[in-house]
Amino acid sequence: MLKEKIIIVPQHLYFEETIDFINSFANIREERNYIFDFAKTIRIDPFSLLFVSSELEIFKNNNPTSLFHARNFSHLRYPAHMGFFKSFGLNFGKEPGEASGSNTYSPIEILYVKDIKDLAWELMVNPGEVLENYAENLSNILTQNKEKNITEVLRYSIREILRNIVEHSESDKFSFCAQYLPSKQRVNFAVLDRGIGLKQSLSNNPKITLESDLEAIEWALKPGVSGKVYPGQKNKPKGEWVNSGYGLFMTSNICKKGGSFFISTGKKGLLITEKQKREFDLETHGTAIYLDIDLTSIYELSKMLYDFGKQIPKNVFLQPSKSTMDNNTKSLKI
Repeated sequence: MLKEKIIIVPQHLYFEETIDFINSFANIREERNYIFDFAKTIRIDPFSLLFVSSELEIFKNNNPTSLFHARNFSHLRYPAHMGFFKSFGLNFGKEPGEASGSNTYSPIEILYVKDIKDLAWELMVNPGEVLENYAENLSNILTQNKEKNITEVLRYSIREILRNIVEHSESDKFSFCAQYLPSKQRVNFAVLDRGIGLKQSLSNNPKITLESDLEAIEWALKPGVSGKVYPGQKNKPKGEWVNSGYGLFMTSNICKKGGSFFISTGKKGLLITEKQKREFDLETHGTAIYLDIDLTSIYELSKMLYDFGKQIPKNVFLQPSKSTMDNNTKSLKI
């Protein structure tokens, strides 16, 4: 008879509960049969949709001789519609990217880096311009163009996060989803890649010495820090789409105004709000980012970037690229 392990999925898969749930996998001994029971589960946020589905897929791959089952999940229609279940192999709901979304959510979507670069090559533009269009479409879906300032800030933040993945992660694909909460005037955006992680990416910069994943996170959030552009570099990349290491700095500051910014890589995660920083032990195969943006705290993008730019110390050698600071980049139709 097969030995089985019943894993009770939490009632609420919200941020911290999700981190605890994922961390519990490390303590599960190898069994022949795993059963994931969703009977108690009621709600799942965008961060959890991505992270849990991806970690379940990794957990399955790490136990190739075991059997996996799920039960009591039919009531979770919204996660199913978002592509949650099919993203880790359960034949229930829609595939990632199949649902069209609405003015309050964008379902799980998987983009392939090669496709983005091939399209950029075909259009004879920088991949950043292709990502600009994805970011604009997503921000328009979530805001329905009701407020220009909100749309521009969302577009900027999403674009800079996606650019970092395509330019630095060395991942062949990445996934994201988003949710607009009208009653709370907040937007949640989650993105996950399975690339090399921040520590390895930043190690390409000879000006930085990193001892831990937490150090890598803290360096990545500083202005002017990049694994590909640094002071004294020979054959430094040129052009308005050069990633000069300001995207995460600016985006994290946008989120801190009434919301929060979370990033995890390797074995550490860091949550940042206006009032505090919290460290988390969390195994992340690649890099995960979760933006919680308070729409009532948003004002004109150019003014926000200018205000945050004033925080940059004068001894920072690199300067933000034109594409990082310019909010009037034209979009492409895909």
